[in-house]
Amino acid sequence: MAKRRMSEKKRRMYRRRRIAAALLAVLFLLVCAGLVWGVGAGIRALRGGDGGQGASTSAQQSAKIKSKDKDKQGKDQKKDAGKKRSSGAPDCNKGDLALELAAPDPSTDVGGSIDFTATIRHKGTGSCLVDGSDGGRVLVITSGQDTVWRSDACPVGARTLLMATGDKDVQTITWHADRSQESCQPDEKLPLVDAGSYKAKLVLKADSNVVSQPVPVMIQ
Repeated sequence: MAKRRMSEKKRRMYRRRRIAAALLAVLFLLVCAGLVWGVGAGIRALRGGDGGQGASTSAQQSAKIKSKDKDKQGKDQKKDAGKKRSSGAPDCNKGDLALELAAPDPSTDVGGSIDFTATIRHKGTGSCLVDGSDGGRVLVITSGQDTVWRSDACPVGARTLLMATGDKDVQTITWHADRSQESCQPDEKLPLVDAGSYKAKLVLKADSNVVSQPVPVMIQ
């Protein structure tokens, strides 16, 4: 059977159709690619927008926290400054204090003891600091020019007092009618004093100009 030959006109027509079909296919692919790219870009934009907002929110929160920390630090510094001002009072001197000494029962037998009432009184106008221990306001027992006994003969821990106008501190100091030694010794190891008359007074160790009136005592 003889093969039917196609005319040149039909060949050109089929060729044009193939080219048109190919162009349509390419165009379709380009449109699909554009749609896919557009959707992806939109998703990325949305994600980027959320991330930016989250970063902005995080930055704002961080700024607020830093601001709060700064405010707290400022308040703490003010509190510390207040503490420093209150604890930075000057030491008391002669114009601030008066020392008073009394002996309700000013005599005892050899080997006995005498109780003294030691008072620190603030007579100044401003607050000041003073050591109210037996090593700060010292009880001194003398006989003529001889120092017989001191309450600071042994180390004593400081007892710091912040005193203002009108304040007073009252403590009892006991003398066991013995004699201090150059080295610290317990009372039971100290030698007893002889019978006779003695004088007692309080002296502020930080300022020897602050002194009480003398109190006579008798050892019988």
